[in-house]
Amino acid sequence: MLLLTTLIASMVFVGNPVLLSVSAVDSPSPSWRTKTAMPTARGQAAIVTGDDGLIYVMGGWAGAAVLTIVQAYNPLTDAWTGKAAMPQSVRGASAAKGHNGLIYVVGGESGAGQIKTVQAYNATSNAWSTKANALNATWMASAATGNDGRIFVIGGESPGDAHNNATQIYDPVADSWSLGADMPTGRSELTVVKGSDGLIYAMGGYNGSAMSTVEAYNPSTNTWIRKAPMPTPKLEFGAALGPDGKIYVIGGGTSYVNNAGPFFNSVEIFDPRTNTWSVPGWTESIMPTARKEFSAVTGLNGRIYAIGGANGAYIATNEEAFVVLPDNVSPTAYIDSVTPNPATRGQTITFTGHGADSDGSVVAYKWRSSLNGTLSTSSSFSVSTLAVGTHTIYFSVKDDDGAWSTEAVAAVTVDVPIGEDPTYQQLQDVNEALSNKVDDLAQQNANLSDTVDALAAKLDSTTMMLLGISVVTIVLVVVAIALVYMGRRPKPAAATA
Repeated sequence: MLLLTTLIASMVFVGNPVLLSVSAVDSPSPSWRTKTAMPTARGQAAIVTGDDGLIYVMGGWAGAAVLTIVQAYNPLTDAWTGKAAMPQSVRGASAAKGHNGLIYVVGGESGAGQIKTVQAYNATSNAWSTKANALNATWMASAATGNDGRIFVIGGESPGDAHNNATQIYDPVADSWSLGADMPTGRSELTVVKGSDGLIYAMGGYNGSAMSTVEAYNPSTNTWIRKAPMPTPKLEFGAALGPDGKIYVIGGGTSYVNNAGPFFNSVEIFDPRTNTWSVPGWTESIMPTARKEFSAVTGLNGRIYAIGGANGAYIATNEEAFVVLPDNVSPTAYIDSVTPNPATRGQTITFTGHGADSDGSVVAYKWRSSLNGTLSTSSSFSVSTLAVGTHTIYFSVKDDDGAWSTEAVAAVTVDVPIGEDPTYQQLQDVNEALSNKVDDLAQQNANLSDTVDALAAKLDSTTMMLLGISVVTIVLVVVAIALVYMGRRPKPAAATA
């Protein structure tokens, strides 16, 4: 009995509870508890979990002024600390952490309108810098970091456009922006989450009214696909990927107006593997404080934190959700890169991937192609024998309990070498024929030039000959005239004595 009491006590009071083979079937999941409130009440803040395990709350709005305040929460100590203020005050910005550890805060509203500014925070040095401006100024867009390290900023409200559908893509390595395929449904006040399958899910939002639409973006193929809608239309809610690979959609509201009800405390759970939604029936699974205009993030400890927001007043509330894992959670596979892409037949293509397992370790890998079948059983490999065509590449990993992940998907195109392309060969033939024609014309031009030169020389000779004849003729005429003149001349008179 003492042993059982000790185990129960440890489950209640220790920071990382001991789990006695419980599952979501017989224990409330998620289950909530209130943590230390943040020092500054606010909503519309940018919230990101850093590589150091701290949860950073940046900027925001409390109904009077747009903020630059940055505060960090430590889940291990349940304490807050102040950090360097943002260079630019902002609310309703989108934010994501790059693979380089920097936290990027993109756009938002500064108090004077939507902005394109990108502010980057270095948690190690506690310093801010600015990066290349986004392509579109947006307020209440949402962002997520893809498996390849690029940051995808989706939707939002832009000047003159309350229902933006742009997919803005930021490359932290090049510090540059590009546009991806437009999201099918333009909207603002949505929430974007990268799923365990590597797809980026755009959920809910506003386009004249609250929405339940869910659309998923595939960074590998630059395409969108419609997914099962949320059970309830909503905007300005929190959403986070749980340690079980499911997406938890929390709270929110339906009114576009700042700090106007209704305010929800519901939890809806989306499973990307089955494209289905569920709503937990436990009372303990309802978020304690109904609200909107807040964000939810997953800490490095696997717990979900809902911080700040509005519910008639702007609040500093910080509540933590603990998700009970099933007996074994399937691992997750990630395709990191496929290079070069596109490639030509015979060219070496390198595939790199990795796996993650929240309750164990990854022990096996499998790559396959829609055209070539099985490719490799290593996490990374190179191949130069892929068939010509567009390959759908599938990558999966197996955990130490024998469970395989859902396959991550990418695409790579293999073209024929340009020298073997029929169109290229036709162009080469046409080029050769044109070249030969040009050579013929050049020879004809040279021959014509020679003829012209010969005629010119002959003309010069003829001219000289005619000129000589003319001179002789003139001389003869002069002589003849002289002779005639002299023949007619009167004889001189005889001399007289």
